[in-house]
Amino acid sequence: MRYPLNSKLALASTLSVLLFAATAGAQTPEPPAAPLPAALTSATKLFIGNAGDQENADCLRAYNSFYQGIGALSRFQLVADPNAADLVLELHYEISPGQSIASGQGSGGFRQFRVVLQDPHSHIVLWSLTERTNYAVRQKNRDKNLDETIAALVKDFDSLVSPQPVPPKNKSIIRH
Repeated sequence: MRYPLNSKLALASTLSVLLFAATAGAQTPEPPAAPLPAALTSATKLFIGNAGDQENADCLRAYNSFYQGIGALSRFQLVADPNAADLVLELHYEISPGQSIASGQGSGGFRQFRVVLQDPHSHIVLWSLTERTNYAVRQKNRDKNLDETIAALVKDFDSLVSPQPVPPKNKSIIRH
């Protein structure tokens, strides 16, 4: 049986589209995970530094909450001298007026909390963790957002330094 040229072209086009869709839909496998620095999972003594604004009440509250949250993990001894530590955690607090995370509008702003993990002897940055949240005008909402964001940072740190470390996914806490 002979097929007209239009049918052959239609069949070839359909097969091409199906083949392209099948290959485009196939996902490239994730590369194997690179090893984490050994100091992250072997550290037992931590020094926590506050790299934020010392006169900002939110910054001090974030530092105190983070310090308490890390202390509650019970696996670490918190030390007052960075030279006595196996790992230094440096908490950074930044606020960006203007565009908020959730709305994309020009009002409000967002706060970013970053923990930089450093080797206390070489001062090399081994890892960093970041969480973002919108700034709130009302103190009650600002406190709630801060508490949730610091809790997320503590959870991120705990996951990262666990015996079977899992690097935190790239995410931000978004508040409306």
